Amino acid sequence: MMRQVFTRDLRLAMRRPGDVISTVGFFLMIATLFPLAIGPDSKMLALMTSSILWIAVLLASLPSFDRLFVDDYHTGFLDRLVISNAALWEYALVRIISHFCIMGLPLIAALPIMALFFAIPLSALPLLALIIAVGLFALTLLGAIAASLTLGARRASLLSAILILPLAFPIVIFGTLASQAVLEGQDYSAHFALLGASCLILLVVSPAATFYALRYAIEER
Repeated sequence: MMRQVFTRDLRLAMRRPGDVISTVGFFLMIATLFPLAIGPDSKMLALMTSSILWIAVLLASLPSFDRLFVDDYHTGFLDRLVISNAALWEYALVRIISHFCIMGLPLIAALPIMALFFAIPLSALPLLALIIAVGLFALTLLGAIAASLTLGARRASLLSAILILPLAFPIVIFGTLASQAVLEGQDYSAHFALLGASCLILLVVSPAATFYALRYAIEER
């Protein structure tokens, strides 16, 4: 069943490409506004590139998290999972992975366009892509917890953002420091290790926390 959920999500994403396009467009729009505001000072822009990049990643990914479970909640799919005694934690993990593939990978694919705006050397793009991929997956794990806790609530997107932003600061900080080290040709391993550790902790916590939050939301419907 979990494989069916994953393939279903991919098919729905292909039928509704506007969601992905709007997320990538928002990401590029946020990133390109900073150079216009800063001006032609290339030195200042080089110092702020990694910070701008991670702010754009965080703000572009936030609106998509509250849609993680809402469709299945309103259509009754989650109720059927509970009735059939299916493992909700497996469902939560599959939805997290599918969401990352659908929304996260296109953001990473847009990095070469960002490289043009910020004069990022092409040799640094593979490492930047890896760092952002780990950070985005960690943000998705965090977003799943927030989405499940606010499921069925009014203004769920606002509540989800309020929950995510304070907890996302360590991920953004470690990702920014690792990315800046890569751009400056310095050792990035310590910051990347902290980012990876944050991701691993969330990988353990998120499916379980999401499971209990989803079950509670369904029982209290």
